[in-house]
Amino acid sequence: MRRNGHVLLDVMRRIALIPLLLLALAAAGCGAGTESDDAVDTETEQQEAAPIAASQVVQQFLESAEGAQLQEAAGQDAAWEQLGLGLNPTPAQQRQYGIFTIYVVKPERTEAVDSLLSDKDTAQPLEESADGIHWDFDEAAQSYVANKQYGPNVVLAWWNEMPEPGTDPRWDRLDALMQKLTAG
Repeated sequence: MRRNGHVLLDVMRRIALIPLLLLALAAAGCGAGTESDDAVDTETEQQEAAPIAASQVVQQFLESAEGAQLQEAAGQDAAWEQLGLGLNPTPAQQRQYGIFTIYVVKPERTEAVDSLLSDKDTAQPLEESADGIHWDFDEAAQSYVANKQYGPNVVLAWWNEMPEPGTDPRWDRLDALMQKLTAG
């Protein structure tokens, strides 16, 4: 009987060591990542961050865009809410921001982010530039569209009104405004 008690105590000690071993293994892995691991970590953090609500986007725009009010587009998609300046933005709003749409993907439809960052004709993922922009050529508008993801579920689509990829101060203003959603 005494021997069984020692065996039981030995088993309990070993079980108690398991969390410590796991903790030591996790600590040993910290800081050992390569630069490409860091890029994957950043992308993973973005995907695992809390989803951004459409109301947060509307509020951020209202506070940062000199009171411009975003509106939901008619005929919403089941996978996202589509926000913009409406059908008749003022000339001042167009000079300030250009033509754009903000897609707020619903948390349960995360695959929709990938579709927004894919070629509309081929459904292949768009190549991402160093500044995080996924460029797509819009045949109807005969200009490029800058698509950029903010947080796990928000994608900004901005028409540059040019026959080649490129941004201007209108994009810079929108990008800075959108980055505030994920800062902090």
